Amino acid sequence: MPGRQKDLPTLIWLPELVESANNFEQFFMRKDNKVRDVRNVWLLNYRNQGDSDHHSSYDMDHIADDIVRFMDENQITMATIGGHGFGAKVAAATAIKNLDRFTGVISLEGGPLNHKYYESYQELESYVKLASSLDIANMELGKVHRALDNGISCPKWRAIFK
Repeated sequence: MPGRQKDLPTLIWLPELVESANNFEQFFMRKDNKVRDVRNVWLLNYRNQGDSDHHSSYDMDHIADDIVRFMDENQITMATIGGHGFGAKVAAATAIKNLDRFTGVISLEGGPLNHKYYESYQELESYVKLASSLDIANMELGKVHRALDNGISCPKWRAIFK
């Protein structure tokens, strides 16, 4: 999204794990939102999210490399990077790995850094593993839905994976 003035620096914004970057379009487009007064904004789905490339790896170094490659492809020399939730963690890791490319990090609900000991993370991880184990290319949609229904007890989580 272009800023409201010419020749502005760039902000790359990354979403939470289970949301699309496009969900932030309305937020950044609001007239009372001042971000676009001082930045051009790119909403970016990182690896395995939304319309991004999908890979077997969720390695943070690989995700960071993807973001820098995106910057190179779009001729973005330097940027501020930010995100919400897991996107904030990706932003911080990307900036730490590439200090020469980022002017700052914005973290919206980005802590704690290690979620693996939290019950909600373990629950989500189990659902991701279940969904990843399904051979959906060779399954009928109804069979996929039944597998998700049997493996994911929470209706809200099931809706996200369907």
